[in-house]
Amino acid sequence: MSAPSLTQAQDEPAAAVQTGDDVAAADEVAEPNSNPDDKAAQLAGDRPQRASVVTGQGTMALQQQWPQSALWLEVDGADGTPTSVLSLVFTPLKNAATIGVVVLADEGHNAGEGFVTAFAGSLADRGLAALTLGLRAPTGGLKQVMERELPLSEVSPAVSTADEGQQPQPVAAGVAETSSNPDPDPMLIDVMAGTELSEAEVQYRQEVAAQLRAAVGYLKREGYPKVVIVGVGRGANFATALPELAGSAGLVWLLPKFYPRDLDVLAERFTETPRLRVLDVQAARGNRSQSAMQRTTVMNQVGVAQYQRQRVMVQEPVQAQQGDALASRLAAWIKADNKPAMD
Repeated sequence: MSAPSLTQAQDEPAAAVQTGDDVAAADEVAEPNSNPDDKAAQLAGDRPQRASVVTGQGTMALQQQWPQSALWLEVDGADGTPTSVLSLVFTPLKNAATIGVVVLADEGHNAGEGFVTAFAGSLADRGLAALTLGLRAPTGGLKQVMERELPLSEVSPAVSTADEGQQPQPVAAGVAETSSNPDPDPMLIDVMAGTELSEAEVQYRQEVAAQLRAAVGYLKREGYPKVVIVGVGRGANFATALPELAGSAGLVWLLPKFYPRDLDVLAERFTETPRLRVLDVQAARGNRSQSAMQRTTVMNQVGVAQYQRQRVMVQEPVQAQQGDALASRLAAWIKADNKPAMD
């Protein structure tokens, strides 16, 4: 497969957003590429069949699209109950690989999303084993809280009301003023009125961390002692927060979108792992330049010696046809023997 120029990819018309019929009722989020006739799925289907592994939402659709690639990962749920998640793995057809890559998709995307599978398949073409994981979107109220951290002054304690049967509303009123939704999600009110990190958010983060651990563990058991973790978009938050990150062969932020809280504690994540290799791939054009500069400043202050930032000409959201070019960059970075240079 020839790698298209990233500059050319930016000038190409954006591919139509593919939305499947399989909808996660709890989150009310349409799952990308859940239609077996999806164009991106056809692109991936043109590849020779590999031993593969897949996690994410829309399990029935994923099994139909990748009938010989499905693998159930055993994961400990947030409440301690064992559960299984469906995940996809791409392994090289030639040469024995020693490096595995876990690719955590962007928020709301499953393991078979068009870009994720094109990216993972291209990594396998370059001699790397790649396992893809989906990232379930948080429910409406929790999503809003994670995206916008309210100042303490905006969260006031409940006040008594004349009618004892009426629930106090100060927090809900604050939400209505800052949200276009006139009827805030009850979870949003509960989370905002609670502690800094709500039980709902803790459980959600633990769920994603457990899936990452299961994916890393699987690759290592399969004979890939070195594992690089890639977080796409919102996935960068969870890849960075993984406690076992220090034992990985590297961390990649692929067009990252950090939550405010995660960006605030970024320095703490790397205090104990200053030698960790980190690749920060960001779009050359876009409205997140301030966040990118903040990340670079933090990494320099902490002294992460092997932090590298690369700016690329890609569309956002990233399209399936850009997967090969980005995989080429990542494979070169992973295999590089020399110390990455700061830009």
